[in-house]
Amino acid sequence: MKKIDFSHPGGFPLTQNELDFLQGAYLECLNAFAGMGVGDAAPVIISGMDYTVPSPGEVSVADGWFFRNGELIRFNGGRQTLGVGTVAIIEVVTEVQNRTYYDGSSYPAILEKQAVLRTGLPMSDVTRFPYSAFKTFHFAFGQRGREANWGTITVSTDPTVGGVTGTISYKKNLLTGVLQIKGSLSAANAQNFAASPYTGSYLAGTLPTGYTPGSNTPLTAYRYLSAMVKDDLGVAWINEVKVTVTTSGQVLVAWIRPDAAVAGYEIVFNSMIPLD
Repeated sequence: MKKIDFSHPGGFPLTQNELDFLQGAYLECLNAFAGMGVGDAAPVIISGMDYTVPSPGEVSVADGWFFRNGELIRFNGGRQTLGVGTVAIIEVVTEVQNRTYYDGSSYPAILEKQAVLRTGLPMSDVTRFPYSAFKTFHFAFGQRGREANWGTITVSTDPTVGGVTGTISYKKNLLTGVLQIKGSLSAANAQNFAASPYTGSYLAGTLPTGYTPGSNTPLTAYRYLSAMVKDDLGVAWINEVKVTVTTSGQVLVAWIRPDAAVAGYEIVFNSMIPLD
């Protein structure tokens, strides 16, 4: 972080170089903070800039700020009428003011970038881009807070307990404290499950530390890609199977023995579970 120590006596030598240093210091800070929520996506709405349609063929965008190409730019809200094939366009306008220096020379020294609402074809260049190109500030927070890769548990149980095979996948969102868990499990030896009514469950696998909920959490699995199957008592169709994720990370499946003529069946699930 750039910083100037102004505490020394004797008269600080304030020159253009020092002023440029100060300007660079706050620009670096602004870009660092903006980058937290921007990531590689641009342009990004920082605040305001709500898009509305006041009437057919008209668009309105409220005042606000956005980040593009390493710059924070203020947007002055406006309203425009769309023509055939045109869309809402954000145009960046730079206002330049000259200043006369002590040696009598004049330079374009004061620059202020602002943006306004226009209409035009949906294309982008250095100063113009369609409103639809915007992403919101939380875009990168969501990417960084969410694990990119799935962890997996390969399931393979003994035929005496159903001969279950398949995969359980999991990953968490650190920003929201939520675990996403999904699975596809096939029981090839479903006749070996306990007879109905059975109130217990079968262990499919165990999640690692850090992926366990604060309380035992039930979720629902669904029978998948097979003919209608009745339970072994012949009184109900097997459409749903209870799955429980325990505080120790165990994934328990309350498999149901099917009708005697059915050797096996498959279930799938996909759920979000709070981790606290």
